[in-house]
Amino acid sequence: MSTNRLYNSLLSLPLFLGMTRYDFQNVAGKTRFDFQKLEAGKTIVEEGTSCTRLYYLISGDIKVITQADDYGYQVEEDISAPESFQLERLFGLTQRFTHTYVAKNNCSIMSVSKQEIMKLSDEYEIFRINLLNLVCTQSQKNNRRLFRVPAKTLSERLIRFFESHSVRPAGEKIFHIKMTRLAEEMNVKRIYVSKALNELQSEGLIQLERGRIYIPALENLIKR
Repeated sequence: MSTNRLYNSLLSLPLFLGMTRYDFQNVAGKTRFDFQKLEAGKTIVEEGTSCTRLYYLISGDIKVITQADDYGYQVEEDISAPESFQLERLFGLTQRFTHTYVAKNNCSIMSVSKQEIMKLSDEYEIFRINLLNLVCTQSQKNNRRLFRVPAKTLSERLIRFFESHSVRPAGEKIFHIKMTRLAEEMNVKRIYVSKALNELQSEGLIQLERGRIYIPALENLIKR
């Protein structure tokens, strides 16, 4: 890969923000970056795989698939570049991916090993700060979710469920979930969930199918 192309790719990564061009040249010369071009439908990373590399989507679109622990329901969402794959899973208690990533169209992926990440962190303070900032920001966002104002209606609780089970609080989502399971999650009777979902559908915010809830734009649902 040419130095200029590598330089431009690294510039798009939050981990390298604030680095000088001289630092970039050193990084490009000392660090092994792997680049892949993947066709639509190709699985990039599978749920449960050991997280030994940092993956970064440089161009294209991917489908992120997340399963419930008991595989009782599944969430699919489309994410566009640039996007990193679960940076927080490189370290900590559970170092395995919890999502499956599949190429939705032709896309370019860059990856770097955990060992190289640790070397960069040791050598470049700005890289180490960026790494800590990204992990801490995600932790703080997750922590604040516990202290949000409780949802007052069933519709609001359903919207909160869709939001909290998505990687990004925006974009197209598909929830493969049965009405009975969703009623269990809400701790109410199925008929009440059905009524609330049909209300959201009448507003054009979701589309209901058998065992499937399609959300064209989650941000619109959240703003309701």
